[in-house]
Amino acid sequence: MTAPPGAPTISVVIPSYQRLERIPALVSAYLEQGADQVVVVLDGPHPQWVEHLSATAADERVLVTELPQNVGLALARIAGLRVATGEIVLAVDDDVVPLEGFVTRHREFHGSGGDRVLMGYMPVAVPPRRGRDDAPTFVYARDYEKQAAAWRSGDSATILGSLWGGTLSIPRGLYARAEELKPSVRIEYNEDLDLGLRLQRLGATASFDQHAQAAHHHQRGWESYLRECTLRGAAIADLEARWGTRPAQLTPMIVIPPGYSRPLGWVQRRIAGRDRAGLLEHALTLAYRAAGAAGRWSIQDGITRMVRRALAMRGYRLAGEQRDAEGR
Repeated sequence: MTAPPGAPTISVVIPSYQRLERIPALVSAYLEQGADQVVVVLDGPHPQWVEHLSATAADERVLVTELPQNVGLALARIAGLRVATGEIVLAVDDDVVPLEGFVTRHREFHGSGGDRVLMGYMPVAVPPRRGRDDAPTFVYARDYEKQAAAWRSGDSATILGSLWGGTLSIPRGLYARAEELKPSVRIEYNEDLDLGLRLQRLGATASFDQHAQAAHHHQRGWESYLRECTLRGAAIADLEARWGTRPAQLTPMIVIPPGYSRPLGWVQRRIAGRDRAGLLEHALTLAYRAAGAAGRWSIQDGITRMVRRALAMRGYRLAGEQRDAEGR
């Protein structure tokens, strides 16, 4: 498939970290859909990348660049932006697989030009049969669909104010201007929201297209989920420091709402007040695993959500204390 004459050229930028086995098929999928260039950014040393990707990189439309150290998603994307040649940058995650017509929808959207951003739809490809450690993925999938419903009925400000990357296309020049306004920094979560806030400052507009669809192969086991929850809280503190205010939609992640269960709130505060895992977390992990073994999904999901806020509160507190200690 090739782009029609006069249509904007597209560079697909794929940051990746230790998922070399996924890259060849992913690159092929974008090339088959007519991408003019695919840039793979290996986020840090990947000693085996030549062995895995030599055939993929042999295509003149493909560029593989290996960063000397791990810098995080936002900065890895910027490394891809610097070498991309397309008029439009289609920034995608390495666990998102494009469905039919995905690249075409993004190309057609940008055909009329302007400082416009398109966010595609990437529902989570949940397993047909739920396993005993799949709660983080199922909770994530429901949260994503709830946000997608807001995008469908919302305006540009709603989309940019809750930007959720993975299937995001933007004119390369606009992306560069966002970097000039406020250069990207390493943020372990919500780096897309940070980009959305910069784009709002530049007067850009955004649309959501559920027909520009991809499948998100999200996978999180319990242990990696716990680490991610703490990072999410730290990222909120980082964004708050960077912008001088906390994005309102992130507040429920670190603030127990009025009317919330008092016993559960007490548990969350106890966990958040400790610097490391304690007996409460170990007990909740045992309860999580027992609920998964028994197929008690609602109980398991409840534990997953409760622990998420508790650890995010901890991450937020620790990041703030570290910033205070460093005088930042």
